[in-house]
Amino acid sequence: MHSDVAISVSHLTKTYRIFEHPADRIKQALTFGRVPFHSQFTALKDVSFEIRKGETVGIIGRNGSGKSTLLQLICGILKPTSGAIGVTGRISALLELGSGFNPEFTGRENVFFQGAVMGFPKEDMARRFDDIAAFAEIGQFMEQPVRTYSSGMYVRLAFSVAIHVLPEILVVDEALSVGDVVFQHKSRRRVQELVDGGSTLLLVSHDRSMITSACKRCIMLDKGQVKMDGYPSDVFDYYHAFIAAKGNEQIQQHRLESGRAQIASGTGEASVERVRLIDRDNTEIDTLEVGAPITLEFQVRIFQPIPLLVLSFVIRDRLGQIIFNTNTNSFNQSPKGVARDSSLIFRFYMHANMGPGSYSISCFLTSTNDRFSNNYETRELACFFDVLNQVQPLFYGSAWLSPTLDIQYACES
Repeated sequence: MHSDVAISVSHLTKTYRIFEHPADRIKQALTFGRVPFHSQFTALKDVSFEIRKGETVGIIGRNGSGKSTLLQLICGILKPTSGAIGVTGRISALLELGSGFNPEFTGRENVFFQGAVMGFPKEDMARRFDDIAAFAEIGQFMEQPVRTYSSGMYVRLAFSVAIHVLPEILVVDEALSVGDVVFQHKSRRRVQELVDGGSTLLLVSHDRSMITSACKRCIMLDKGQVKMDGYPSDVFDYYHAFIAAKGNEQIQQHRLESGRAQIASGTGEASVERVRLIDRDNTEIDTLEVGAPITLEFQVRIFQPIPLLVLSFVIRDRLGQIIFNTNTNSFNQSPKGVARDSSLIFRFYMHANMGPGSYSISCFLTSTNDRFSNNYETRELACFFDVLNQVQPLFYGSAWLSPTLDIQYACES
């Protein structure tokens, strides 16, 4: 294990014995294991990867894909069936809600209890206690048994303890999506501060914006195996195509010059052959001015008769966050009874009221507003463009709201 590696996972496998009835355990014990009375469930199978110190990595996958099992193995809560795990550095984990708390202890007592478990002297935790209590914001409940806490209070206290022990490795499983919006924003800022300070982050979440903003790398698990490991937006694009795909759908990856992975999937009854941006002079462009009028054009080829064709598109910023999303149903203009071998051109007319930056366009051909049913084609990263600000007053953000300004002296009474 190299000195710059925080977490090393090598050929990791975890299997569980599943007994249908409690008595089956006794029966198997009486036969000394020679007669099996159980089935096996493999939660993880031959998983290998390394995470370097200071790296921020997201873990995604459907429920039951092995995400939580992987984190518990890394944290030492579970032991692997086979394979090896190496961890370098003090690890702080926020896994299941309130895990590690004694429900009969008060919040204060649990703070010191958690500190002792992690090897911190009582005096050290006493110095940190005021900061932990202030961040958790649970007031007088700090002196009450945690069994009286709401789920939000559990998370506040557990997260506050986890971040105030100055972890070299922070492992978080979905906990940042629990609680009120103010706490979520505060927690994300604190996580970013830890990352900026050199901590390693391992984050499980279904929230695309959270992972794409906090992580530089993402690993997708499916049925206990690593399905994809790469740039967060690329992995999420593949993940969405993967969960949308049915038995008769194909998923294709094409590596672009930028290194990004363009994902295409679908049943193939229709396909987007071309996507382009056009300016007011009908010239194809890939760079435009803030607020400029533009036309977004999609050329679609039909290979099989389609009763109803819905075209949707999404504009995302460089972090993969959605800036705008709409579809032909929103305009009551989805074509009906589209014949085989037809070719259609869809044009959306709009103004580029976006902030300066790089953007991508993804598009979807379906029979409904739901991109996960009757997916004729999903095409991620179908088009890219840059927005520049050379005309408008200086501003920051993802949207240009075209403000005007008026200043008046207030009349004094």
